[in-house]
Amino acid sequence: MKISVAIPAHNEEKYIAHCLESLVRQNFSEELEIIVCLNLCTDRTEEIVRAYAQSSPWPIKIVSEGRKGVGWARQTACLATSGEIIASADADAVYPTDWITRIACAFAEDPKLVVLYGPVRLQGFGTFLQFFHPILNDAITHVGRLFGWHNVIGSNFAMRREAFLAVGGFNTSLKALEDHEIVRRLRRLGRVRYDPHLVVYASARRYNRLGVWKTISFYARNAIRAVVLRCETEDLEDLSPSPQTPLPGEAKKKGEL
Repeated sequence: MKISVAIPAHNEEKYIAHCLESLVRQNFSEELEIIVCLNLCTDRTEEIVRAYAQSSPWPIKIVSEGRKGVGWARQTACLATSGEIIASADADAVYPTDWITRIACAFAEDPKLVVLYGPVRLQGFGTFLQFFHPILNDAITHVGRLFGWHNVIGSNFAMRREAFLAVGGFNTSLKALEDHEIVRRLRRLGRVRYDPHLVVYASARRYNRLGVWKTISFYARNAIRAVVLRCETEDLEDLSPSPQTPLPGEAKKKGEL
């Protein structure tokens, strides 16, 4: 069985080396390829990826997407894959050495399985939030499953490539929650399974940048928009904190410089 890892990347020079380092150390015994989609990068992301491609035991392929957005980048990365299974990853996540092996075993054991996903543990929180976030996230996941809704996160799920193609891939009109939305369509083709042991670790940068409750409310309302209402989602980048307006005295001093 061949597995393809698909990674969208927009200015990820701070994180992508850790991601790739964890992927090249996978203890997988079959075929594996890594596809990185550069989405309008203006930093050293491409340079870092090319350096890893020179020494990786697995082939690393770079593709580019000129249309801005994680949906477009994830779609382009997945279309460039050649494996039977596509493992969706994010540039700011790191992966245990058995991540790919666990994915391959699950799909090999169940021919009707179309999606496998697991929890994402965020790193870089304060002590309280480091403890609280997994509890909240797991509660949302388990309650959602009771109602047929899957709390899939783009950094930790896998799908059969033929199923991905059959549903037309990601909804690229969405600016967020494209991972949730595609699973709504994929589940019509087969089984969706949650594996609590398929754990990966990602940065808490969005929560730290925007604040915990603002970020949680963003994902909650846009999950409803994408999966239930099936309408356009908001762009997380639009919620970036605005620069503080300088005081009149400060503005005058700047003008005098």
